[in-house]
Amino acid sequence: MREKRSFAERTRVLPNDEVKKKYFLVYEGKDTEAIYFEAVDVLKEHISINPLIEVIPVIRSYSEDGWSNPKKILDRMIQNIEELKSGEVSYETLLNWIMDYFQDYGILANNRPLAKSYWTTLQQICEEKLEVSLEEKVDNLQMACEMIFDILKEESKLENIVADIPRIINNSVLTYSEEIDKICLIVDRDKGSFTSAQYDYVVEQCENRNYGIYITNPCFEFWLLMHFDDVKELDPELLLENPKVSAERRYCEQELKKRIPKYSKSQYDAIGLVRNVEKAIRNESLYCENEKELKNTIGSNVGMLIREMQK
Repeated sequence: MREKRSFAERTRVLPNDEVKKKYFLVYEGKDTEAIYFEAVDVLKEHISINPLIEVIPVIRSYSEDGWSNPKKILDRMIQNIEELKSGEVSYETLLNWIMDYFQDYGILANNRPLAKSYWTTLQQICEEKLEVSLEEKVDNLQMACEMIFDILKEESKLENIVADIPRIINNSVLTYSEEIDKICLIVDRDKGSFTSAQYDYVVEQCENRNYGIYITNPCFEFWLLMHFDDVKELDPELLLENPKVSAERRYCEQELKKRIPKYSKSQYDAIGLVRNVEKAIRNESLYCENEKELKNTIGSNVGMLIREMQK
């Protein structure tokens, strides 16, 4: 996992030189939540987010693409934070850094077959040439990168990558500070892929590590529905069950499309919704907001995250 925006030293705000607090947002979904919080970031001043708050989306690296189970996502985030603290990373983490570099600098050009080919080649280099597993820790990052790129250059005709090794390493490390910042896990209560035991584990781990966990039961679309006055008129039992109403859609998404006809999970007017976030926060208070009780009860506590960032 990595930060979406460009990497830089921690910024300061003049004139009082106060350090910004970063909220690292780790999403279960790939698009819907990311689109919403991008709008939150755009409208920070309009919705009274504290100017000392910086919103940092955390996105998946190559080997994590397609993950949706919150336990799996949380465990990887914990691993990344532990690697940051210890300074020791696994070969899988290093290979993800390399793939992120290839993506960012246009080497892959959003070509999935090419990306898969590079990933397979990188795995083979580690396992067959370096004789290490992806779970093993890297003894020397600079040396490991040089060895990998020397072999990759021969097999893939990539030139001049070695000179970018410091950039690959430095730009891939999370700028998270445990003393200042906050990790926020934003997930759905999806009973189909998020078991009861996994739910308890995720809530407990977040509590023990002082991470924020923000859950919507049944799904993030219900939080989006709270931006409308008439959400209170919807059947709570139907909302909680969220049954399929068509081959493509469940109840919550169908109700959202009635209010936003052009809505899709990957494209919608999030700016318009976020402008009504105070209404959503008020509506949220009518439902469950406790992360433990949200396991079996309709509601959300995403509004509590917004409110916290406003303080």
